[in-house]
Amino acid sequence: MKMKGAYYFRLWRLLRRLRAWRFAALVFTIFNVKCFPFVWHYRFFIPVLTASLRKPVEQCPAMLRRQTNGVPLVFLPIITTTRVPLLEGDFNLHKSNSTYFTDLDTSRAHLLAFLCFKGMAKLDKDLRAAGKSGILTVMLGSTQTSFKREIPTFHPYEVWSRILTWDQKWLYIVTHFVQKGKIKPTASVTNIGGVKRKPKTSVRGVTEIAKSNSLEDEKTPASSSTDLDSPIFATAISKCVFKKGRLTIAPERVLDISGLLSKVAPDSSPIDLSYPDVRANGSTAYHTTEEMCNFQLAKTIEKERLKGLKYADLLSGLEELQGQLLKDEEVSNGVISLGTFNDYGQHISH
Repeated sequence: MKMKGAYYFRLWRLLRRLRAWRFAALVFTIFNVKCFPFVWHYRFFIPVLTASLRKPVEQCPAMLRRQTNGVPLVFLPIITTTRVPLLEGDFNLHKSNSTYFTDLDTSRAHLLAFLCFKGMAKLDKDLRAAGKSGILTVMLGSTQTSFKREIPTFHPYEVWSRILTWDQKWLYIVTHFVQKGKIKPTASVTNIGGVKRKPKTSVRGVTEIAKSNSLEDEKTPASSSTDLDSPIFATAISKCVFKKGRLTIAPERVLDISGLLSKVAPDSSPIDLSYPDVRANGSTAYHTTEEMCNFQLAKTIEKERLKGLKYADLLSGLEELQGQLLKDEEVSNGVISLGTFNDYGQHISH
C-alpha cells in the first residue's frame, strides 16, 4: 500500500509541474487515441501479426468434445473491447453511426486472422506453386448495419464477430455491438486447456440461457432473441471474398485448409450414428469417437451454415440497387439534381 501511495504521489507531483494546456493535451490524447492517425492501421494489422506468431487452432474431435455448448470452432465469436472516445461522438454525445465501420474493420481482422491466417498462408503458397500470381487476401464486398440503441461517449462496449455462413463465393460475418460485461464467456479457445467451465454463461438481466447441448438437440430450451436484446447496441452483416489477384477462392476451401471444417461431407456418412453396427456373430461394433465426431461435426456445421443463409440473402438482394442509380427518365433526358456542395457546405456550380 505504501509503494502504491508513493507512486500516486510522484504522479501527482509530475502533473503539477505540467502547464495546464499540456495537461489538457495529455488528457485529450489519452481519451481520443483511438481516433489519431495510423491508430486504425495498428488496430487492423496487430491481430494479423499476432496470428502469424500463434500456433494454428483446428477443429479436432478432442476440442469438440471439450466444448460445453456444442458450437463448432468455425462459428465461435471473437470479442474485442473498446470505448467511445470524444472524437467519435456526435452532437448528442453518442457514438456517431459512421464510426461503427472502423470497429467492424478491426473486429473482422481479429476474427479472420485468428481462424484463417495459417490456412491462408498455406493456400497462398500452394497457389503460387501452381502459377497463380498475386497475394491471397480478404476483400470487403458490402456491409449493412442495423442500429438499436445509442452508445454514450466514453462508454465501454464489446464487439462480437463470428462467421454467419458462406456460399460458393462469399463469406458472411455477423457482428454485434454489446454492452460490456452483460455476457461473460465461460471459456476461451486461446486458453481452453486450463479454464474451468461454469455450468452456464453468466448473463446479467437474462433469466435463462441455453444449457450445454449440441445444436442438433431441438428439445433443449435456448435463449430467445428477446432475452438477449437488451445488451445489444447494433448488429451488422459483412460480406467478404477471398481473392488472389483476379482469382476468386471459395470460402469453403479456405476454411477447410484452415482446419475449421469436418474431414467428411455432411451427406456422405457411411454409418448410422444413431445405432451401433451388429456383427454376424451378434457382437456389437461401436464406431470410433473420431468417426462419430467428424460426421456429427459435418452435420452441425452444414445445419448452421444453411440457417445463416437466409440472413445472407437479405444482404445479397441489395446488389440489385447498384443498377438503380439513375431513373429511366434520367437516362434518356439527363439528371436534374438538388445541388452539389463541397465538404465545407459551399455550393459548386457546374
